[in-house]
Amino acid sequence: MSTNSNVVSIHLEDNIGTITINYPPVNALGQVVRQGLKQSIEQLNSDSRCKVIVIQCVGRTFIAGADIREFGSTPLEPFLPDVVNDIEACPKPVIASLFGTTLGGGLEVALACHYRVALATGLVGLPEVNLGLIPGAGGTQRLMRIIGVKSALEMITSGKHCSVHSLESSGLFDAIFSTSSDEPVSELAALTHTFAKQLISCDQLEVNPVGQRIVDTNDINWDDVKSAIIKKARGRIAPLVAFDIIKSTHLLTVSEGMNVERDEFVKLLKSEQSAALRHAFAAEKMASKIVSAPQTTQAEPMDVQCIGVIGGGTMGVGIATAALSAGLSVVLIEQTEIAAKTAATNIEKIIQGNVKSGRMNVNVAESCLNRLTTSENKQNLSQCQLIIEAIFEDINVKKELFAELSEICDGNTLFASNTSYLNLNEIAQSVSHPERFVGMHFFSPAHIMKLLEVIRTDHSSDVAIATAMFVAKKLKKIAVLVNVCFGFAGNRMFSRHGREIQQILLEGASIEQIDSALTHWGMAMGPLSVQDLAGIDIGCKARASKPLPGHDPGYFRPSTLMFENNRLGRKTKLGFYRYDEAGKAHSDPEAEKLIRAESAKLGIKQKSFTDDEIVHRALFALISEGLQLYNEGIVQRLSDIDVIWMNGYGFPRYRGGPMFQAQQLGKETVISELLKLQTEYGELIWPDVNYDIPQ
Repeated sequence: MSTNSNVVSIHLEDNIGTITINYPPVNALGQVVRQGLKQSIEQLNSDSRCKVIVIQCVGRTFIAGADIREFGSTPLEPFLPDVVNDIEACPKPVIASLFGTTLGGGLEVALACHYRVALATGLVGLPEVNLGLIPGAGGTQRLMRIIGVKSALEMITSGKHCSVHSLESSGLFDAIFSTSSDEPVSELAALTHTFAKQLISCDQLEVNPVGQRIVDTNDINWDDVKSAIIKKARGRIAPLVAFDIIKSTHLLTVSEGMNVERDEFVKLLKSEQSAALRHAFAAEKMASKIVSAPQTTQAEPMDVQCIGVIGGGTMGVGIATAALSAGLSVVLIEQTEIAAKTAATNIEKIIQGNVKSGRMNVNVAESCLNRLTTSENKQNLSQCQLIIEAIFEDINVKKELFAELSEICDGNTLFASNTSYLNLNEIAQSVSHPERFVGMHFFSPAHIMKLLEVIRTDHSSDVAIATAMFVAKKLKKIAVLVNVCFGFAGNRMFSRHGREIQQILLEGASIEQIDSALTHWGMAMGPLSVQDLAGIDIGCKARASKPLPGHDPGYFRPSTLMFENNRLGRKTKLGFYRYDEAGKAHSDPEAEKLIRAESAKLGIKQKSFTDDEIVHRALFALISEGLQLYNEGIVQRLSDIDVIWMNGYGFPRYRGGPMFQAQQLGKETVISELLKLQTEYGELIWPDVNYDIPQ
């Protein structure tokens, strides 16, 4: 027997009914898939010839989760909890055949099956907490019955993807297959069919529903586990909700537990945190898309296999390591042979560190290092398709470098600068064929930080931009396309945010209160601790490249005071804080004394601040600058700003980014608040507030 639809089909052979899902690109659980699964289970259950049922997929993965195209719309029947309950209730053994990435609802479908088999190379996970949600179709109930409460809590509350191989002894899988076949999915289908035939031949047809298993809690200390989850959650609600559900329902029936789970899922779905996290997910997907004029064909990126990196300092080493880890060849150039060897040693240390931590195996590490060439001879760059400059911030030195590279490399080689602030349009003038020049602003450490600003100059070609974005994806970066301005999008907003923090300091808030208020709100670090970590001199030197604003006498005066007193942060053990030999920060009355004296000198009236007032000012500085960037055309979308701040500056993901916060507040409130600040501090600092906020 064989019946087919466009998405879900049935094939009956050897008393095995195979349900095949074909819903590209990732076989997501859209309504058509849910309906097809439900009907197929019912049909095979009623067919006396069918002894065993297999659920499999074609394409690149088993079911990879919900259909994001249905997010925000009214859910349609059949609902996923009903589908998985039908699977578990089927009196005939149901086998899930897993490969690729089995995530979220896809794993919940597999958990409801009576058997699970998988390719060893696959990944599984319940990542709902990353969207501010919990599993909503029995995931909290069935997983703990299969792998135990402690392991289930780890998987659910972390939201991480786990390799099938790492779960070999967990009890989650009844068979794990390794294959070197050129067609592993076809081989998996054949192996699964053999597994099903063995059940029939051995007369193992009596099912053992997961929901009827007893939950083992012998290995768990609830209080200790909760404390660990709170620490890792860093303000997110969903992981704690998942914990509470599992603790309160582990003695209930699956049906009773699923009712509790579903109620909490619906509450979370309506929460601001979930809205923010879903916005973050969608914004990152959107950021990689280049906005083109209507009817314009997207440019094809160049095939980049070898990258040149000029500069073997912290940034150059990080960029080179990221490229090597992505499978690219790298030619790294330093000024001397000794410096080049030092850079190579530092790259090797990072890669070997990845091996020790388990993030990379020995063979991959060896391959990475074999693809690295270091030299002081720029002629070796002629083999590279893309060359990234990561030298010190001197515009004249950079211009001389790119003029020299223009003579060494052919006209097809793309050039990129990693500058944080300098004018890329001016640097581009030193390049022959300036259309092949772009900015690629990595964030430190470049081999770890996800964010990459790709900067379009006045001359950058569509091919150059497409290639930079393509390379970013290969490096597993989240790339955001921006246009040229001082500091581009991220650092320009960072400067505006920093200016407001400095002004709040001058007006009477203490160093510790500012940092405490913003970290309590969710920022990864306090802004003054960040300055100490980065080095106060770095920001001072960057600001020195342009005239200080005459209308703003307090402009970064606290930082300037620290710099003038050789309080450069952690590296001098004195900055806004004092640091002991172990590197621990302590409040320092001397820093506060310097700031209060400067406030008196500037005639700034002192006042007290609540934590909410500090957060309000800091957030609205970001909103104001972000709206200016959007209106000036520096960014393509407001959501791109959120991507930058969540991935580059420690903005709490569960708050969605500064522009998401503006949207939540609403246009009327934002304009009203900006107008108040403009009235108090002047339009040169808080400019025109006549903005639209796209919803």
